Amino acid sequence: MSRRLLCLHGHFYQPPRENPWIEAIEVQDSADPFHDWNERIAVECYAPNGAARLKDGRGRILDIVDSYLHLSFNFGPTLLAWLERHRPDAYARVLDADARSLELRGHGNALAQGYNHAILPLASPRDRLTQIRWGLADFRRRFHREPEGFWLPETAADAATLEALAGEGLRYTILSPYQAVRIRAPGGEWVDATGARFDPTRPYRVRAGARELTVFFYDGHIARDLAFGDALGSAAALLDRLQAGFDPGREHDELLTVAVDGETLGHHKKGADEVLAGALRELARRPGVELVNLGQALDWIPVEWEAEIAEGSSWSCAHGVERWRSDCGCSAGGAEGWTQAWRAPLRNALDGLRGQLDAVYEREAAGLLPDPWRTRDRYAEVLVDPERRDAPDFVRREAGRALSAEESVRALQLLEMQRQGQLMFTSCGWFFSELSGIETVQVLRYAARAVQLAREVAGVDLQPGLERALAAAPSNDPALANGREVFRRLVEPSVVSLEGVGAHLAIAASVRPVPDAGWVFCYAYRVEGRRAAAAGPVAVALCRLQLESALTRETLDAVACVLHFGAADFRCGLAPYRGPEQLAELEEALLARSPAQSLAQLLRSVDRFFPGRDYGLRDLFLDERRRVAGTLLEGTLRRYEDGYREIFEDNRRLMEFLREIDSPVPGPLRVTADVTLTARVLRVTGAARRGEVDLAAAEVELGATVELARRLGAHLHIDAVRRDVEQLVEDRVAALVAGQAPAARAAELAGILSLAERLGLRLDLWNAQNRVWAWAGSAMVTLDREATAELARRLWFDEAMLLARAGFATPA
Repeated sequence: MSRRLLCLHGHFYQPPRENPWIEAIEVQDSADPFHDWNERIAVECYAPNGAARLKDGRGRILDIVDSYLHLSFNFGPTLLAWLERHRPDAYARVLDADARSLELRGHGNALAQGYNHAILPLASPRDRLTQIRWGLADFRRRFHREPEGFWLPETAADAATLEALAGEGLRYTILSPYQAVRIRAPGGEWVDATGARFDPTRPYRVRAGARELTVFFYDGHIARDLAFGDALGSAAALLDRLQAGFDPGREHDELLTVAVDGETLGHHKKGADEVLAGALRELARRPGVELVNLGQALDWIPVEWEAEIAEGSSWSCAHGVERWRSDCGCSAGGAEGWTQAWRAPLRNALDGLRGQLDAVYEREAAGLLPDPWRTRDRYAEVLVDPERRDAPDFVRREAGRALSAEESVRALQLLEMQRQGQLMFTSCGWFFSELSGIETVQVLRYAARAVQLAREVAGVDLQPGLERALAAAPSNDPALANGREVFRRLVEPSVVSLEGVGAHLAIAASVRPVPDAGWVFCYAYRVEGRRAAAAGPVAVALCRLQLESALTRETLDAVACVLHFGAADFRCGLAPYRGPEQLAELEEALLARSPAQSLAQLLRSVDRFFPGRDYGLRDLFLDERRRVAGTLLEGTLRRYEDGYREIFEDNRRLMEFLREIDSPVPGPLRVTADVTLTARVLRVTGAARRGEVDLAAAEVELGATVELARRLGAHLHIDAVRRDVEQLVEDRVAALVAGQAPAARAAELAGILSLAERLGLRLDLWNAQNRVWAWAGSAMVTLDREATAELARRLWFDEAMLLARAGFATPA
């Protein structure tokens, strides 16, 4: 009998969203209630697929499984870098799934990918190789093996791209069936395959120049049903759709490959992670179909047939790769009448800038790096380390000699300039409908950072030429007109210098506690000699601060002065640090004399010592700006709360009486009840989280407060309360699984979850469930049967399944 093999592939990717000047993603309000879109999609997709729930009809958890163990997958290197820093739990499951699949199948599930999702057929030959080599280096560092397969961004391919993959030792890639032009059997004639009219359930050999590469064509109909149809509506629907991909009339071993954007599995389609997990569980039980990865499939199925592909084709543009260089008609979103006539001018502008950056790189690297382009390819060795610890040693090795500190900084600036030049070709910049969209603005920010570095390291200003080229790119927004205005209004205000980062730190340190040393974004800092005084209504703060960029090793050593005039009115100046005598002089002039001098005198002194530009609250990066604003508001809000509480207590009996006689409570009094009772709940939950009150006492007080709110018809604002209670749950689970008085911790945990139910809180129990499930399967369980059963009920497990996992025999 012919074999039936099934490979499900998930392409997991998000565009890099980091601010190029700080290497961090700033808050994105459109992702609310999450900080940013990466965080949101990680919660909805990347983490759940590594710990997917199998549930019964009541919604109770029967099992928690890692779907990555059964998927072929690729993760974009920039996304993996974010996961490593911000979701190490999800990141670890991805790496572990590849390692375990290597043991079980002889081949790992993971494929490599181009570094930042640039469209490789549109890249220069040199950039194409760099994108591939950076992606391979990233893969080796994370998965500790050589990759066999490579996912091409948007599956965009041509002969040169496939030849480059084969030249780097790759065995295979995955393409859309609509990219095939013709096929032929061994010794046979070529047959037309356009329109996906061929058998996609076999591997094909594709000649690329002097080399060959194996191509797996995924099933286009099933992939479309998963992405846009109902195939992920239930496990049964998914199984039926997959089963339909096999054909009893085929007289060969069938390999059904199905590829889909990984974000479909939980982000685009809610609950699809659980549907997939259920289908994978059922597939493992069914005879006749075997789940495989593609390396494993190549061991079993010989590559005998040949295929030719369309030059410059992809899976997401019916016009080849035109979506990334012309107004081809493909777009996502946008209003009626909008065009993408901006795409070609944007591509031309960035292609032109790339040429100029390359010329700067070659010229300035002369005398520093014997082989600058080989060094650029090898720069991936530095990029894969989040802290860039090896950067100075790397450029010294590449230079082949000892470099001065200034030379090392210049070499790293040049390499960072090249990295930003790569990032500005991230495909998402062209994918959507409007030039001023966040994805296109992001690639222009990378361009602006590259321009800044070229100016700093070589003294050349590439911005006027870039702006002239961008002026040819028309915006659909009449208020913005064209790309030059988009750049000036949406990109240029983001540009910041090392001094600007120092001002950010100085203002933040004047408002909230900041350690004397640490990290601010991608900069190591040290703050010394802090001094503060008041000059009437003005607060004056002085300090010396030192910064070093982890990326380029540029340094700043400056004295900072921050004036706070009240509310949101700040003024910060920086001057180069010249020694202790300078600080002493500043202290005498600005602090010691402060009580006696007028505001005008103080400002004249500040202008004399700090003649450069002033920085204010608007110059802070967005997250810190909001933190400072929150700190400034705390005192004001606290005063309002005190006033509300007084009014509430004076009128509480009246409000209760009005409710008793079914008479409406006036709006202003309802507000006092909302604010006062919410503050009371927050005070109690916060104290419980900090261990300042007994949980039993907290439960009594919270229960009374909730009952009072119910009687008065008050609305409790529970978002902040939810965070406190979730932290209580996390703390008790951590203590439970660590074996710290487990009976007591389990009882406390059950009490907290009961309290949350009474408060009407919908807690995020995902992590707590994962940890308890893993604990139940370990040898650490010392709870009795009833306590374990209560834990199961409270955490939404099927009671019998958790008890069995914990080693309790099923009662007769």
